[in-house]
Amino acid sequence: MSSKAEDAQLTRSDAPVYVYGVVRSGAVKAPNAEGVAQRPVSTIDGDGLAALATELISQPFRVRRRDLDRHLQVLEAVFEDSTIVPCAFGTVLQSAESVKTDLLAARRDELLALLDRLEDRVQLNIKATYDEDTVLREVVESDAEIARLRGESRALGQAGHLANIRLGELVTTALTARAGADRQRIGDRLAEHADDVVADETTVPVVLKASFLVARDRLKSFDSALEALATDEAPRVMFESIGPLPPTAFAALEGA
Repeated sequence: MSSKAEDAQLTRSDAPVYVYGVVRSGAVKAPNAEGVAQRPVSTIDGDGLAALATELISQPFRVRRRDLDRHLQVLEAVFEDSTIVPCAFGTVLQSAESVKTDLLAARRDELLALLDRLEDRVQLNIKATYDEDTVLREVVESDAEIARLRGESRALGQAGHLANIRLGELVTTALTARAGADRQRIGDRLAEHADDVVADETTVPVVLKASFLVARDRLKSFDSALEALATDEAPRVMFESIGPLPPTAFAALEGA
């Protein structure tokens, strides 16, 4: 980090301001990283809190893919050294003064509560996906009607149109039910090692796609549970894990 970037403060009163997130005052200096719109990252202090922000040259702010990458890079840089309440990508306020009054002052109690909640916590994103051939074989072997219709469909070939339709309906229903039960079981086992969970809607072959809020001192426990699940569920379910990440899914500041 450069001292110039660390000491940076927004000074113009009329320029729109992009906000990345909020930390406690003095907890971290502005990272020496390129912010959105290729502008520097600075801090705005107010009553025990500080916003990581970028002064924009023009308004409206044009959302670009590379700016999303910069937004995440700033969060990750700050996250290495401090607890941060991330703001949603694209958060722009009218001015530095607006950041102080409409965010830091107006939402002070909420922000402090979130900082307490996210202290020493990280986000882990988990995705569990079926191996479709393996699970389809399970469905056929466990359901006599599906097995019968599958045989009939193969025997009739193109003439088995109605059998194919009915077979597709039964397989879809069976897979959806199986995925629901697996989602609950897998999610419950991982949730035992986390403080909170935010799950996304999924469709087969994806069984579970969720973010877990995990205390740093429970990361090994969570990883062990995930490894045990991967072993128990192989080869029918495959797991992906991303993190530790800044806890963006758990910073529920409405309108920020």
